[in-house]
Amino acid sequence: MMATLEQVKKVVGEVMRVPEGAIDVTARLEDLGESDSLTLAEIATALEMELGVRVPSEAMVDARSVADLVTLVDRLKASAG
Repeated sequence: MMATLEQVKKVVGEVMRVPEGAIDVTARLEDLGESDSLTLAEIATALEMELGVRVPSEAMVDARSVADLVTLVDRLKASAG
C-alpha cells in the first residue's frame, strides 16, 4: 500500500498538473500553482476518491503545504479508523 505522502503527492500533482517528482513535502500549495478555493475543492474530492477519506473544505483552507495535507489526511484516517 502506498504511503499517505505518496498518495497525497499523486493527487496534488494530478490536480495541479505538476510532475509528482517535482513536489516536495514542504512545498506550499500556492507555490505549485493556482491554489484558489476551486483548486482546493478539487484536491479534497480527489483525496476522497483516492484515499476514501472525506476532507472537509474548512480543513483544506488551513492546509498550506503538502505536509499539512499529509498530516490532515492521516488525522482523518485515524479518526475514521
